[in-house]
Amino acid sequence: MTALRFSEIPAASAKHRCGLTLDTILASGIQAAGENEIVTNGGSRLSYKDFGRRVRQLGHSLKRYGIKAESRVAVMERDTHRYLEAYFSVPMLGATLMTVNIRLSIEQIRYTLNHSRTELIIAAAEFLPTLEQVYRDADAIPPIVVIGRAPTSLPVVGEYEELLAESDPSFVFPAVDEDAVATHFYTTGTTGLPKGVTYTHRQLVTHTLAVGFAFGTADDYQSFRCNDVYMPLTPMFHVHAWGLPYVATLLGVKQVYPGRYEPAEIIHLVKTEAVTFSHCVPTIMQMLLAQAEANGLKLPGWKVIIGGSAMSPALAKRAMAADIQVFAAYGMSETCPVISFSRTSAAEAKAHPEKLCRVGHPMPLTELLIGESDESGAPRRGELVARCAWLTDAYFDDPTMTSQLWRDGYLHTGDVAVQDDDGAFHITDRTKDIIKTGGEWLSSLDLEAFIAEHPGVEEVAVVAKPHEKWGERPCAFVKPKDQDADRETLVEGIRVVLRKCIDEGRLPPYAIPDEIHFVDSLPRTSVGKLNKKVLREQVKAD
Repeated sequence: MTALRFSEIPAASAKHRCGLTLDTILASGIQAAGENEIVTNGGSRLSYKDFGRRVRQLGHSLKRYGIKAESRVAVMERDTHRYLEAYFSVPMLGATLMTVNIRLSIEQIRYTLNHSRTELIIAAAEFLPTLEQVYRDADAIPPIVVIGRAPTSLPVVGEYEELLAESDPSFVFPAVDEDAVATHFYTTGTTGLPKGVTYTHRQLVTHTLAVGFAFGTADDYQSFRCNDVYMPLTPMFHVHAWGLPYVATLLGVKQVYPGRYEPAEIIHLVKTEAVTFSHCVPTIMQMLLAQAEANGLKLPGWKVIIGGSAMSPALAKRAMAADIQVFAAYGMSETCPVISFSRTSAAEAKAHPEKLCRVGHPMPLTELLIGESDESGAPRRGELVARCAWLTDAYFDDPTMTSQLWRDGYLHTGDVAVQDDDGAFHITDRTKDIIKTGGEWLSSLDLEAFIAEHPGVEEVAVVAKPHEKWGERPCAFVKPKDQDADRETLVEGIRVVLRKCIDEGRLPPYAIPDEIHFVDSLPRTSVGKLNKKVLREQVKAD
């Protein structure tokens, strides 16, 4: 037999069942890769076979340190090939990969490491000072494998590359059940402690197959196929970088990992490594466009999924002007995450850029429905609920929040959606962000999209402000493109844009904000989403 195998063959009692486990993704990718490489910014270039060898070596190293089934291994690293090695090696041992959000506060990182019951940490040397603060005065500290070198008082048991060099490249992983928990991370909303989310091998593999099939059969405008070059631009600690590294590995495509996110470096990688497929939040796209525009660059052939926050039509048009093929996709930490995308073509994108901003049609094998309607009773409008094979089953050790997430057999997203005549969905607001003024509902996302059409607006966020007469009124926070622009002129220009939208029937007559505040920056969560909780607290305090 010549098939590439990473794991032991299950016992005969398994009735010859081939499980949906991550080792099958890796083996398939190595066989499909040919001469394709896995590249990390800074010089590392690995063949897929080299990568597979390193995954085995990491597995052997972790086993020597006592990592076994159900152990939790945490990773603190930038987006590199080493993180991708952990994506496979840790779960293939039957252990659980805990991806640490490096942008959280010290208290939140401490909570997630303790709550997850982490037994070993793999950390880049730059994060050792963070861990020293996390474990200050702690009674017990997990052993740490450090990537690189730095002086520290922490219990470092070895350096990553040295440990791999000492380990067996022919190591065979144990057989793992497809229902074993493979990954664990924390989603940080705007209230309460971070919530633990876990996924099994089966959930990750089914998500990979559905997303790969959806983009593999999509129009060339947004396709992801074996001749593409992939580079993630959402952090690998955040929902497995939206699951796309698993899809990329399954296809055996060339992969490029940027390390630290620096706009100039990212643009350079897109050009020099011929990157064709990425994904990011709107904030990152705005940074990249500013860099490209400042240097007069176009980026033809680069397909980019926008998610995490709503993409405005203005941002879509700006990206298309740079020859970037943008479109939206949708999901949550609790949905693995991708459950829908804006299915389109080059012709439709050019004719109707606003349709690129819809969360679109469900992924294969996914059921999306409009749940409870809002009080207006409008048809096909209400909270979006979901059901499919890869949604998280529960929050880790949190039955109360789990019962709120899952009601009536569906996962409740907390997003208010409308379904268009062609079956595509678009999000009109978060249930907690929608504005009720004078008894009528007003979408903060719609209002933000129209304000963003003004050429002087870089970013905008709209929240509800309590009002004695109307209950609530919209209040806008605007980051101008030019901080020296005349404020009164910009306010009047924004109101002209909104009055035009009202005249055209795209906004109700009560939509113009009573207040428009100008800011240097907008508050964001650790994964780059707008943090409207901070703005709501500010307007209530005012």
